[in-house]
Amino acid sequence: MVLQSTPRPPGPYFFLSYAHTPNEDPKANRWVAKLFKDLCDIVLELTRLPDPSMAGFMDTGRLLTGHLWSRRLAEALATCQVFVPLYSPRYFVSQNCGREWTAFVHRLNSQPGSDDHRPEAIVPALWTPMQPEALPLVARSIQFSHDKLGPYYRDEGFYGLTKLAIRRAHYQRAAHALATRIVQVGESTPLDPIEPLDFPSLGSAFEDFDAAQSVTLTIVAPGRESLPADRNPFFYGRLPEDWNPFRNEDQPRSLISYAVELATAHGFRTELGTLSDFSPDLLAGKQPTGPGVMIVDPWALTDPLCLAALAAFDRAELPWVSVIIPWNLNDGETAARQPYLQSMLRATLSKRWSDLSTESIDHFSNFRRAFPDALNRAGNQFLRKATPYPPKDSGGGGSDD
Repeated sequence: MVLQSTPRPPGPYFFLSYAHTPNEDPKANRWVAKLFKDLCDIVLELTRLPDPSMAGFMDTGRLLTGHLWSRRLAEALATCQVFVPLYSPRYFVSQNCGREWTAFVHRLNSQPGSDDHRPEAIVPALWTPMQPEALPLVARSIQFSHDKLGPYYRDEGFYGLTKLAIRRAHYQRAAHALATRIVQVGESTPLDPIEPLDFPSLGSAFEDFDAAQSVTLTIVAPGRESLPADRNPFFYGRLPEDWNPFRNEDQPRSLISYAVELATAHGFRTELGTLSDFSPDLLAGKQPTGPGVMIVDPWALTDPLCLAALAAFDRAELPWVSVIIPWNLNDGETAARQPYLQSMLRATLSKRWSDLSTESIDHFSNFRRAFPDALNRAGNQFLRKATPYPPKDSGGGGSDD
């Protein structure tokens, strides 16, 4: 398992372990890269490192491929002082992240005296909020108080803080506190390097992890049989779930199928819902079981029943359900009716229209970007605010602490 010994330069101070966003966009992981750079800058100021490149290591996805890529990862894990995993559901379903954890724990177990006391050199951080009971066993054993990084960090994770300019001060506080903790651990727990392991042969440390968090995906669109007379049926099918406003030769499948793929890639188990699930009678007294993403076809508001159901959903104020509204303005019918459909949406989703949890998009590539954002927003809000919907005639609502 151990590779042949070769001379090694000094290792990085910390190793940032994270799950790559499955996206063809080369900037898909830019928010992780921002956190990494900021941590490196702070660690450099808090230590006597002679070279900025020694502050940290992050697999940017642009490393050498194949054997050379795995060798570089193995070398960094064999020589770094602190291992910093970014927790998210997607992190714990990543085989490479599980291998990185396995390699570093092997290193800890190889330290002199580790039979009596294994060094504590793993400093976790929340990329997205996760409940302790949702973590795999190896992660539950790591003692670290996320509260020290601030309440906004605890509730939204670094992902939420980096995305919103209004959270900049909270992001800076959390990043500085995390970097300080990295240096404290690095200075108090010096580790001896080991020979790099054969990275591809390692097993994942997260074999017991079940991505149990489900997300409910709801398509609000007419079926082909209930379309207005002046609407082209090309974008629709027999069922609402067959709809794809961007359908062409490159994206022939339903929009929901792409949403399921993205949700699965982000570590969620998907369930399909319907707009009728949000009726007041069904919501009364019901504890939500997970976040949701609702994707609304503007043409659905031409159906009076659908319009009334969306209005009821809007009044329910369920922040753990994000809303995406796709507009294909290359579709002449939609472009021509946009002012009317937009006014209907504003009137029907009056609470949602200007809310951060609602986003309009105008291209399929924007959907691939917007959907993971909507998923994370809904997940964050579910962990923060999910309380039972007020029972009918209760005269009160749940608190929003």
